[in-house]
Amino acid sequence: MKKSIALISVFAVLMIAFSGCVDNNTPAVNGTDSDNPETNAISDEDIAGISTLETLPAGFEYVDTIPLPTDETKSDYKAENVSGVLNVSEGIYKDSNETNYYIDVIELENEESANNFITAYKASFPPLSEGSRFTDESFNGHSAVKITEYITSGGETVPRYSYIWSNENYVIIVFGNTAEEAPLRQLAEATGY
Repeated sequence: MKKSIALISVFAVLMIAFSGCVDNNTPAVNGTDSDNPETNAISDEDIAGISTLETLPAGFEYVDTIPLPTDETKSDYKAENVSGVLNVSEGIYKDSNETNYYIDVIELENEESANNFITAYKASFPPLSEGSRFTDESFNGHSAVKITEYITSGGETVPRYSYIWSNENYVIIVFGNTAEEAPLRQLAEATGY
């Protein structure tokens, strides 16, 4: 009987120790540890919440939200030399014509890193032979940049648009497989950021 009580006591002590209940540290606020910058990053679930819209513009349908690797994202956006990329999430949407749209949200260490990310991405584009590739626009109380690219589709040269902006330490990019800029603008505005 004494052996089983001792064994139960040992298991109870081990369970308490592994559960973290015997820790004299002050509990972290909102799940972060202010002494450890690695744990100050917003979790994948939180950043996914930014790329997952609660209210969609008419005609849009939510498909999925996926995390993206930071190194691949830096490469895709030609921002390999930008430090401080913490998390990346992509919201995927489609409209009634089955056109795909994306909202990429990139969390960086600070506002300076976010601005550097946008600068690096914009610098990766060659100038257009006619017109302006970058157009400043404003919505949701901030400025954004509309980027115009051209691709060949069905033997024709057609435009593709994207919107990029920062909000504090986040960079948000909205783009899609469409030559129409109005639906992209609607989706960008629907982010609320």
